Amino acid sequence: MASSTKTKIFIDSEVICLEHFSGIGHYTAALLKQVDKLLDKPEYAHYEVTLGVPWRIGYRIKRFGFRNFRIVRMPIGPRVANKLKMYGVLPPIDLLYGKQTYVFPHFSSWPTMGSPSVPVIYDLSFVLHPEFSADLNTRFLVKQTKLAAGRATKVITISTNSKKEIADHYKVKSEDISIVYPIIDKHSFYPRSASEIKTVRAKYSVFGKYILFVGNIEPRKNLATLLRAYAMLDAKQLQDYSLLLVGAKGWKDGEIHELITALQSKGLKVVQPNGYVTDDDMPSLLSGASIFTYVSRYEGFGIPPVEAMFCGTPVISSDNSSLPEAVGSGAMLVDANDTKQISESIERLLGDQKLQKKLVEAGFKHIEQEMFNPEQAAKTFLDTVQQASKIGVSNA
Repeated sequence: MASSTKTKIFIDSEVICLEHFSGIGHYTAALLKQVDKLLDKPEYAHYEVTLGVPWRIGYRIKRFGFRNFRIVRMPIGPRVANKLKMYGVLPPIDLLYGKQTYVFPHFSSWPTMGSPSVPVIYDLSFVLHPEFSADLNTRFLVKQTKLAAGRATKVITISTNSKKEIADHYKVKSEDISIVYPIIDKHSFYPRSASEIKTVRAKYSVFGKYILFVGNIEPRKNLATLLRAYAMLDAKQLQDYSLLLVGAKGWKDGEIHELITALQSKGLKVVQPNGYVTDDDMPSLLSGASIFTYVSRYEGFGIPPVEAMFCGTPVISSDNSSLPEAVGSGAMLVDANDTKQISESIERLLGDQKLQKKLVEAGFKHIEQEMFNPEQAAKTFLDTVQQASKIGVSNA
């Protein structure tokens, strides 16, 4: 039976109104889609959810077809809001929208005057590995995430590793941090047919067999090491397999692009798609890969290798941060700092079809775990917000 007491939630939804999503945008969109489904059930009728969207680009929220959310246009755009945050003059958000529980899906938060605040803090890469982040963004996140954690009623994160780092660094009680795992849509990410793969490969001028990486082109993804590891493969494998890099331009990427050019000048087949790969086409590229490589130096979770598992592609992953939790026993784990080991692992996996099959089967078994249950993620999210609303006054 539904509760008679309404739980009012306001979610700052700027990240899903951008033309092209970041990982945070994908996480938030997938979670909100599942929450929207959950609100169809009578036992969740006591939740009233409002999505706050930027004034100029808020119209893009319509593409999701949400049924159970109220949409409001926020008078202060994200750029202005971020500047006001840095100067410490952003007004309390509940002065604008009244007392309810506020959720902020992008690290930083607005101040409140008595309303509960729930930021989503995905990882602490900007604290633990600032050398991998853009300097301006690092300064913003270091200051604003500390403030968000300090005034939070509850914190949401995406892995056990991130939960521990947040608790240790910001001195947040473990019981006040909830893990809401990323949702991967099994209706989109599944092994695609040969005809689908062929069509998508042709669309992006991807030819022959390929080793795949998906992610931003930036230092934390450890692409320089991956490129060097690829270059160390034996001549036959270098002839047979290209290294396909799919991802948006990042930051501090000069060395990566120089290395790509140098390897290409030597005749190595390091390639990139001829255009932006849409969300609809990504599963076919994942399905068509011979293997998927993700040797990142640090992750809050690590969604791409799990998406590859959903698509039936064998995975090589780093053994650091949250990645062992994300990929479980469904991937071959390597040391992100060991170029030789990475190269030897790629070489071995390409040449061993039995091992490929074993990893694919292990991957399918891994993704059956409760952590990948989308309804459970939505329930944990709503339960966390409900708990925050009962606590009432935040530390704002």
